[in-house]
Amino acid sequence: MKKKYSLAVIILLILTVFFTAAFSVRDDNSSFTMGQDLKINKDENIKGAVAVLFGDAVVDGTIDGELAVIFGDARINGRVNGNVASIFGDIIAGENAVIGGSAAAVMGEVDKSQGSVIAGETASIKGPFDTSGMNFIPLLGVISLLGLIVFYGLSSLLLVLIPDRIDFMAESAPVKIWRRFGIGIAAYLLFLPAIIALAITIVGLFLIPFFIAAFFLTVFLGLAAVKLAIGRRITGKLEGRSAPYIYLLVGSILIFILPFIPVLGWLVYIFASCAGLGIVLDTRFGRPRAKAV
Repeated sequence: MKKKYSLAVIILLILTVFFTAAFSVRDDNSSFTMGQDLKINKDENIKGAVAVLFGDAVVDGTIDGELAVIFGDARINGRVNGNVASIFGDIIAGENAVIGGSAAAVMGEVDKSQGSVIAGETASIKGPFDTSGMNFIPLLGVISLLGLIVFYGLSSLLLVLIPDRIDFMAESAPVKIWRRFGIGIAAYLLFLPAIIALAITIVGLFLIPFFIAAFFLTVFLGLAAVKLAIGRRITGKLEGRSAPYIYLLVGSILIFILPFIPVLGWLVYIFASCAGLGIVLDTRFGRPRAKAV
């Protein structure tokens, strides 16, 4: 019973941290770091969410918000007023650490020192293997990483071929999200009946492969828009021609790791897939509606 309760805590906590970071209105003081460690000194006070990707977070000062670390450890020696979540890394609370919310680690553990304070719940899921001291590349597997690279490359190609449409869909992603989720669900539910209907006629049989290809291309297009939207929300506005590709990379990595999160990851991935499909259909493949004169 305790194990189920801990799993529920992790699901709720990571939902709070990552959806706050990805979909909330950004605070100018929020911090995002990728590919390097983040150190917050004793005299520093960061107001807003803090996210670190492929690096460690060392907090000697204060974070007035949530802290999320992916593929790295969270070392707390100061104060975090919100929740702390890590994926493929540990949460290490030092003797003077104060965490105002809960602490949860997936494929890692929460190490609470004597004297440290964690106001909320503490939960860990190590999974079938221990990731401490291991490089994430052999852990995830070469095939999975190749898949990430290939899909990122194909998504980048969309930015080259139809940049305006992809950007429009990404910009409109947070708008009417539940309506678009419903449209996506309906499209998935109608997928098999549509194939059956096509199979009734000889001409329809020849059209089935093209229909399946078009459907999954539409799903891929929707996921690309969702990845771009998530990356933009997390990193904030970046300058330069390479900015959309950075947004896409960050969003691709976050979507990529979802299946490694028990239960929650698959639920969020299904939601993103359905919402993305709904966004494509609702925006007519990224085509802005003509304004009435």
